[in-house]
Amino acid sequence: MTATPQTRAKISAMEKVGLAIALLIAILLIGFSLFSLLIDITLKFDLYGIVTDLIFLAIGISLGYFSIRIYKKSVYYEGLVSSAFDEGVYKRLEPVLRKVAEASVKMEDLDTRLNMIDRKVQMVIDEQVKTEKSPRSEVEKAIAPGTSIGFAVKTVFLTIITMSGFLFMIYTSIGAVHFATLAFYILWWLLITSEYELFDNTTAWVIIFVPILIVPVGFMILDAFMEINNVIALFYAFLALYAFLYYSWAVYETKGTLPFNLYLGLKTRHR
Repeated sequence: MTATPQTRAKISAMEKVGLAIALLIAILLIGFSLFSLLIDITLKFDLYGIVTDLIFLAIGISLGYFSIRIYKKSVYYEGLVSSAFDEGVYKRLEPVLRKVAEASVKMEDLDTRLNMIDRKVQMVIDEQVKTEKSPRSEVEKAIAPGTSIGFAVKTVFLTIITMSGFLFMIYTSIGAVHFATLAFYILWWLLITSEYELFDNTTAWVIIFVPILIVPVGFMILDAFMEINNVIALFYAFLALYAFLYYSWAVYETKGTLPFNLYLGLKTRHR
């Protein structure tokens, strides 16, 4: 059974490519024929060449005309089928589809809440086990939920290095300060990401691409309006905010709670 325009209204990608190629050939053929015809008439009158040019010109015009006409017919039939679907099938299915979509959204919201509750409960259990088994748990708990002493030591060490780099850039005129500042953003991201094992998390990679895109360009723009030391200080202030916000998100993403909230909750429950 051959496909009629009504049953096969949508033009395929290959057919669109074919029509585009045919139209391109028609345009080239028309252009070449006109150019050749102009030469045969003005420079050297050649009746045989003129007839040949006119034949190729007619072929090019015909090819272009039929290519455009076929494409217009395809678009027209696509519009008819789409209109018939909207007026017929979709109107009848719309209430059902709306209910299904609402149910799906509610299920996703419920699943998100259950996962969050599960992470919080698991965190409470882990903290309780650490409290009973490890003498260091009180120190770890005082830092933040799910934050190890090793991470705290690394944080202090990287803070010292960051401040040293900041002061070095302020008091010495070195080149490429924007790349050096960007390196500190990446180091803080690596520290927090490795601690909470977020290398497989898409959002974590989006977070690191933000300073990669903004810091070098921001330095070049602000350097035209501010002193370079002020620009450096501004971006290091943003670095502190960036590290804190990313750390807070990492704790919430992996532990289901914000920093310091779990410890306060445990104290309230024990009382």
